[in-house]
Amino acid sequence: MSGDVEGDGEVRAMQRMEQLLDVTARLAGSSTLDAVPEIVIEQGIAALGGAYGGMWFLDVDGRALRLRAVSGRVGEAAERWTVVPIDLDAPLAHVARTSEPVFVQSLAEYAARFPASYERVRGTLTSDDVTYAMLPLVGKTTALGVLVVTYERANAIAAGDRAYLAMIARQCALAIERIRLHDAERTARLDAEEATRAREEILSVVSHDLRNPLGTILMGASTLMQLGDAADGDPKTARVRTIAERIHRQSERMARLIDDLVDFAGIQAGVLTIERRPTAPGAVLAAVHEMFAPIAQERAVTLVVDAPAELPTIEIDLDRAVQVIANLVANALKVTAKRGQITVGAAAQDGGELVFSVRDTGPGIEPEELSRLFERFWRSKNAHYKGAGLGLSIARGIVDAHGGRIWAESQVGAGARFQFTLVPRR
Repeated sequence: MSGDVEGDGEVRAMQRMEQLLDVTARLAGSSTLDAVPEIVIEQGIAALGGAYGGMWFLDVDGRALRLRAVSGRVGEAAERWTVVPIDLDAPLAHVARTSEPVFVQSLAEYAARFPASYERVRGTLTSDDVTYAMLPLVGKTTALGVLVVTYERANAIAAGDRAYLAMIARQCALAIERIRLHDAERTARLDAEEATRAREEILSVVSHDLRNPLGTILMGASTLMQLGDAADGDPKTARVRTIAERIHRQSERMARLIDDLVDFAGIQAGVLTIERRPTAPGAVLAAVHEMFAPIAQERAVTLVVDAPAELPTIEIDLDRAVQVIANLVANALKVTAKRGQITVGAAAQDGGELVFSVRDTGPGIEPEELSRLFERFWRSKNAHYKGAGLGLSIARGIVDAHGGRIWAESQVGAGARFQFTLVPRR
């Protein structure tokens, strides 16, 4: 006879374990916060041998517990426990405050230990013989809520049952923390995507609205330059031409900045246009030198082209290649002091790879910053010049669109060298 009882006990234990494992599996697969208490209420309470129960989540500010789910049979009676202040003299609040479980083995024990909330809980009971298990839901660093399991008999919780209760509470906490982390990451991603869309819309509007007046300025400066060409020996006219040239040069710079904004939006959207055609590397370097020689002269910086004449023709986008080097030279001009030097070059490597380079005699770059140079909107903490932080990001986008690579080498106090390759279409 005793053997039959022991056998029945083993069967019930196995059944309970199977139920608990099923609950654990469902909690692990849950994807919303509402699903966690629903799973526990629907399956977990019965698996633990309880009659009914509920789950409360702790507010973000830690000031109150809020009921998320409760067994249907006590739903109306539990309304008085919908919001539980954390400082209330009740076992529910005590568990949340201390992150320690509370087991109350009878109604008399409840009245003795928590007299202030006894009358409130008395109205929710369907039997005078009850046992409460109140378990903290604790994450890695903070309390998340409380799980309450009610048994309709006194002294219902044996020592061995507490391990099962603790296991379910732990699985609930893990599921809640995982879902909140996932929701936070998704919210952050959506916010970032929205910010990106808003920024790209602004870039699009700004670039469109700036092009028209800038075109007018360029035309006016060109007209003044032509008038200066027509007048011989007049110092006033010569001065006007000098000023017109400066206006024209800076306007062209502004036009390049607008182009950068448009290109940046195209790179982000994955629609950057690349038009390949046979190009002599020397033509790329010559175009950059012609563009920046006057500016370098104004700043007392020597701009040098260093490349062998016999470099092979490659099939790349000439304008885009010029744009990459122009961005690099523009940055070099910002950091190179008077009487310094900037060298633009190209060289064929072993295996036929062609490498373009821009080297300056500026202050150099900190080693920990080299890996972040090509991130969009990133600026060095040591940068003492204005800029949007787009130039190097755009350069990388153009190089990537060619299937090439771009990198930087530097020693603090010894300048920097930027290099990139553009893979020709096969």
